[in-house]
Amino acid sequence: MAKGNLLIVDDEEMLVRMLKDTLSMYADQVFTAQDGVIALDIVNKNEVHCIICDINMPNMNGVEVLKNLRKVNNDVPFIFFTGHGNHSLMVEAAKYGAFDFLDKPFYEGLEDVVKRGLVVGVNGSDGPLQADVVMSDYQKLLKSLEE
Repeated sequence: MAKGNLLIVDDEEMLVRMLKDTLSMYADQVFTAQDGVIALDIVNKNEVHCIICDINMPNMNGVEVLKNLRKVNNDVPFIFFTGHGNHSLMVEAAKYGAFDFLDKPFYEGLEDVVKRGLVVGVNGSDGPLQADVVMSDYQKLLKSLEE
């Protein structure tokens, strides 16, 4: 059974290496990019099932990457992993269909979110959430926006 391909986008090289080492067991292939321009090029040339992306990066920030993907109807699960998160950025991310929004440097829950993102990216559905999955602040925001 295919696990799917993951793209990690961040300008912090050490963090990218650590994330790649940690998350490679959950993906068939892990691509990396140091900025949004490179990330879009990778997505255009490869099948990517889930993206983890920082917000503040040179050349193109993470929100611009997400907007560009959605403009071409690419609905790949997109996870923001950033040290610059705030409520207004979460709302903007929700507007463009981000899958989740997690704060650096806290890695708690990141593996679970990536695994769910890959399942959605490969199968097109997240299926039932497991009872033990803790909702992130972003998922709580999404739920409140739906109500």
